[in-house]
Amino acid sequence: MTKIAATSRTRKTAKPAAPVLTAPEPVQAKSLKRKQFASTGDVHILGDVTITTQLIVGGDLLIDGDLIAEEVFCLGKLTVTGDVQVQSLYVGHTLDVGGHIDVEFLIKTGCSAEWMARVLELDQRKLAEGQNFIDLLVHPAIAARQAHHDVFGGFGDIQCLGYLSCADLDCHGNLQLDEDLEASEVQFVGGHLAAASIHVAGDCNCQGEVFSETHIEVEGSLFAGEIISQGNIEAGAIGSQGDITAWGSIRAKGEISALFGEIHAGRWIATAATLYAAKYIKAGESVVGEKGISCGKDYGIFAGSVLPRSAWTTQGMISAATKPRLILSGEFVEGKKLRHIDALEKKRNKELDWEISRRVKREMLAE
Repeated sequence: MTKIAATSRTRKTAKPAAPVLTAPEPVQAKSLKRKQFASTGDVHILGDVTITTQLIVGGDLLIDGDLIAEEVFCLGKLTVTGDVQVQSLYVGHTLDVGGHIDVEFLIKTGCSAEWMARVLELDQRKLAEGQNFIDLLVHPAIAARQAHHDVFGGFGDIQCLGYLSCADLDCHGNLQLDEDLEASEVQFVGGHLAAASIHVAGDCNCQGEVFSETHIEVEGSLFAGEIISQGNIEAGAIGSQGDITAWGSIRAKGEISALFGEIHAGRWIATAATLYAAKYIKAGESVVGEKGISCGKDYGIFAGSVLPRSAWTTQGMISAATKPRLILSGEFVEGKKLRHIDALEKKRNKELDWEISRRVKREMLAE
């Protein structure tokens, strides 16, 4: 039996050095087609991946092809050069996809090891003495690496060169899409959201800026740090910490409010409820707030800014329950409702420059 040596200065026995944790070698294969697959380390697949049930990776997962699975749990960074088609997708760090993303149920990023392991019910399993249930998901060396944030890309980000379609979305970073976003509900986006177009059947909650190259359509409530659309914005209600800007129109049945910014539409702004901006309210045509319109006391309301003054009474109207203060342009007209603006919109036969290119694109895709 070897004795532990004593140090010359302190005459105390030295403690044995802590074992150095070494991460397992990455799993590498040309393709992967199984009923189930799990690894506590990194995984690199050079081709397509097809998993009938669960795909569980405790480290980073790189797929040079398409990913098809029922449930995917990746604690590290998930990179797929092709398309993703799964029922549920859970990612610890960044999701980077070269094709399209189709998720039938929930897509969630920013998942912790503890949360992911409990969802997998690893804490219910019998463990050896000294073993932690987290070890069943991720190797301790990989967990230590992730604890120091030694990963590339932003935490919880989603980047996709195609479209993203899902039921529920919970993204703890930025969401950047080259094509469209289609979701039943956007529960949370912790950073910015950018897409070619945005359509959400329920609510959409974003901490940062929401940007669309075309239209933003949210059937529930839209809340964001700032909202910018190069088309129209339509939602059940619209709330922003900063500015709300649209090249086209801004429409809501509920309240439209910019708590610390301005509201600016190239065409018209209309709501069946109240309209509020801390700064200016600007519209190329009409401004309608059935239950009231108000802006900052040192600012004002501009309507009809792209119209001749002779057209203000029919197209450059400002209408509310009571006449707003600080009208700088446009003409106050009593009793106008959201439905009146909708009726005017149906009669409009002139397309704006930015609308023509969108229509041509839609017709080409429909052929």
